[in-house]
Amino acid sequence: MTSGPWLNSFEIDGDPNGYISLDQMGRKEFRLNSTITYIGAETGLEGMLSDDALAAIRTVTPEKLPTTDLVSVPTVLRWFVGRYGVHTPAALIHDWLIPQPSTPEIPGMTNEYADRYWRFMLDDLGVRLIRRWLMWAATAARTRWQRDRTGKLLLSVWLLASLAGIAAFVFGLIKGNASVIILAALAPLVFAPLWGRQYGAGIVAAYSAPWIVPPTVFAAGGYVVYLVGEWIISGLWPSRSGSQPFRYEDF
Repeated sequence: MTSGPWLNSFEIDGDPNGYISLDQMGRKEFRLNSTITYIGAETGLEGMLSDDALAAIRTVTPEKLPTTDLVSVPTVLRWFVGRYGVHTPAALIHDWLIPQPSTPEIPGMTNEYADRYWRFMLDDLGVRLIRRWLMWAATAARTRWQRDRTGKLLLSVWLLASLAGIAAFVFGLIKGNASVIILAALAPLVFAPLWGRQYGAGIVAAYSAPWIVPPTVFAAGGYVVYLVGEWIISGLWPSRSGSQPFRYEDF
């Protein structure tokens, strides 16, 4: 019997060997047709939510999640994580749980809890340590940014501090200044509290930035060159249908 990639972590329509059914409704929107149940050992929220709430967050149905865009990943970051993959069922449950209070039947649920649950589901799926913590950090950053103006401000301050820390670290290496290198290396621990209760995500994001940012910037530069070239070529040779030949949203 063929087994799904999430055999020990999820059941699809009550079948551990089931397949997720999705209908594409738009360019990036899908309709869920399957009931997905997380059967992993831990949610990461034990002791934080009631037993009834813990049971409720394990199952998402088509009624609970009418539409989804799967995993919202910027184009320039898809070299690191795709919009779908082994993490798809976990992403669909997480998509249903945010933003709060979209699930009033689950008292005590917060966006931070949903993000933590996402990380534990990734762990149960066997997603490697660094990758799953970075995926968690990405959702946590969105949570902080969408919270309110204060969240945006604190995240912006953290970003500026991170860029300054990277620059100081590089400067210290070039000059051979051990004191600057040590201070730059410890800076993420100082500024991580700007992420609030998700300070761990701030630490992960800061220490991963030096090797995540360069290839991402390179990919972004190449993507911009492609967009400009596509726009020029599409203008010279319009599509035969006469419709708009090129739109950024298509990608």
